[in-house]
Amino acid sequence: MSFLSSSDALRYREYYSSCFDHFYAEESVAEHPALLRAREVAPDIPFKIIRSREEVPTEHRSARTLLAVTGRGNAVGRCPGTRGHICCNYLTVDLYTGCNLGCSYCIMQSYLNFSPITVRIDTQDSVARLAQIARLNTGRVVRAGTGETGDSLWLDPLFNISADILDGIRAHPNLILELKTKTDFVDHLLGRVDPAQVVFGFSLNPGQFAEVEEPAAVPPALRLAAAERAVQAGYRVAFHFDPLVRSEATAGAYEHLCSEVGRFPASHVAWISMGTIRYPKELRDALPDRPYMLDEFVPARDGKYRYLQRERVAIYRAMLTQLRAGTSAPVYLCMESAVVWRRVFGSEARQLPELSSLFDPVELPRVGEAQ
Repeated sequence: MSFLSSSDALRYREYYSSCFDHFYAEESVAEHPALLRAREVAPDIPFKIIRSREEVPTEHRSARTLLAVTGRGNAVGRCPGTRGHICCNYLTVDLYTGCNLGCSYCIMQSYLNFSPITVRIDTQDSVARLAQIARLNTGRVVRAGTGETGDSLWLDPLFNISADILDGIRAHPNLILELKTKTDFVDHLLGRVDPAQVVFGFSLNPGQFAEVEEPAAVPPALRLAAAERAVQAGYRVAFHFDPLVRSEATAGAYEHLCSEVGRFPASHVAWISMGTIRYPKELRDALPDRPYMLDEFVPARDGKYRYLQRERVAIYRAMLTQLRAGTSAPVYLCMESAVVWRRVFGSEARQLPELSSLFDPVELPRVGEAQ
């Protein structure tokens, strides 16, 4: 547990014991350093080695169960994006499946059902793939993240996987790993990983919204405090206002959050994203009583329900004005149409100098190409 201070070690031992009732690991990772670290950090969770994930008892297949497995095949790919909307060419590293931070709007609720929280702790294939992509894209920044189907830092003090990946990509300085989170779990990495290759990304919503709709996540004020610690230690941060939710109660609160973000030196803010609430029909059917579901939504080209276009544009313009009052950091829209981009920014992403490097497509190896 040398990567944790004594006070953090106690904090995380108690925290993870409260999160999980069972901990399983496949035989293939029984001696993996990441698993041994996790067992040391959280020795109180009942633990068992199994031959395969199919041996997890049916009654334990829930978010109260943690399952460690080996990485299988190629775990790096493009962000899946959404049809008819502009994607920022983010690369996803497939480490986590599931999360029990309890965000009511999380799309994973519509398809994960009763699965354990699964962690792929062998990162060799992912690191090799990232290195291959970095070599194909020499001369430009390649941005990857581990938060597509799980929070990047929620389990990181347990397994310390982010440090493993960052150590593995150190020879490729054009690779940037973003660790996107709704926690304040950054201290185990500060001073231990290269500030040039990591960005700590924090999802933000007003405190009163987060308290109800993100009940097990760390309060936004503590996320901002963690961002401050990261910046003071020489790291860059990012902020993600997603999902933006329109209501009388949150209007002033978003303005306050924008002013809080404006306190950070723009040179230490890698990027800021905005995305309004959106959800598939499956999630809408599962959560009919949430207050934000009672607004007027329409199905968009990708089948997800969104605010009317003119209302999304108004929300983004207001947020952009508030952000620009305090920072010159790059701001982009997450999963929005070209029309909305033009109405908010006056042009599309690749035509904006501060965003062109993020939105230029990354070249990926062809199928079967040697690593």
